[in-house]
Amino acid sequence: MATQHVVVVGHGPIGQSFIEKLMEKKAGFKVSVLCEEPRPAYNRVMLTQYFQDLDGDKKDSMKLSYWSEAQLKEQGVDLVYGRGTAIHREAKEVEFTDAAGKSARLSYDALVLATGSFCFVPPTPGMTLPEKRNLQWPDDPASRPEGVFVYRTIEDLESLIAAAGRGAKKAAVIGGGLLGLEAAKAVYDLKLESHVLEMAPYLMPTQLNEAGGSALTKKIEALDIQVHCGVKIQEVVHDGGKVVGVKIIEKGASEPTIIDVDLVVVSCGVRPRDELARGCGLEMGSRGGVTVDGGLRTSDPSIYAIGEVAAIGGSFCYGLWAPGVEQADVLVRNLVEGGDTATYTKSDLSTKLKLMGVDVASFGRDEAFWFKRQF
Repeated sequence: MATQHVVVVGHGPIGQSFIEKLMEKKAGFKVSVLCEEPRPAYNRVMLTQYFQDLDGDKKDSMKLSYWSEAQLKEQGVDLVYGRGTAIHREAKEVEFTDAAGKSARLSYDALVLATGSFCFVPPTPGMTLPEKRNLQWPDDPASRPEGVFVYRTIEDLESLIAAAGRGAKKAAVIGGGLLGLEAAKAVYDLKLESHVLEMAPYLMPTQLNEAGGSALTKKIEALDIQVHCGVKIQEVVHDGGKVVGVKIIEKGASEPTIIDVDLVVVSCGVRPRDELARGCGLEMGSRGGVTVDGGLRTSDPSIYAIGEVAAIGGSFCYGLWAPGVEQADVLVRNLVEGGDTATYTKSDLSTKLKLMGVDVASFGRDEAFWFKRQF
């Protein structure tokens, strides 16, 4: 029997977890991974650590790095730098564009979509450039005005650092959830005057109750970070092509005010990177993502999905690291042992983190928390 070629699209933490688990089995698969960032996978969960390390120039040997290029090669993994642009299901090929803009294809026997998610940027006036929207790269910096950033990759952090180096003094972070507070920590580390803008009545509304969110607000405000909850964000204000403020209506107010800032960091949630799946006609989830069954198989039996892009049963995409690792484990078992040896149903949504010296833990809820909007 010919060696089966497994191609992984997306070399983030979950794609890397899948590769590690598969290579541990020594099952004889040929493995390739398509990586759209200019370095192999790194620990995105600990991204704020980068402000202490500042070692992006080390590329594949940062403190946040998983396997280096040499380690991937030693393990027999073919690392391919490029951005996936199309899946040709009948030919069993994935098309991609490399850094030089050249198009090529990889053939596969099994295709694993581990494309993760992108930062959701609301269509608030001044926050996006709709005419420059990039359907193949939702996080494309060219789709946002100068001074508006997202918080997802090493390049995003390098852009923030460069902006601070050019004299930025004040920043607004859009979003007071898990991701927003991570971004607020980044801004805090850059010694910028910081504002956190959250539309919900309190911070981390999907993890905490009002008492917990209020207690967290007091802890963060004690660090001289200004927290604005229950606000309506009307506009990102520009002057001469540069961000100069954010127009908001504060909770309880009737008239808008403008917070003077030099840059805006949008970190108010993510959406699944499902454009490849959608483009090739796979069945999609009701809320985005690609529908998978208990074996993480899509509507095409040769294509699988794990992590933030996988809509479990067509209804729910987990936006956390641990569920993706559990999904990777199930998929590896099924590929190696055959059939439906293992089945994935759901994961624990408990969360524990430390932000700006504040310990936060959340536990006891399942996916019904989102489905039934219990927050």
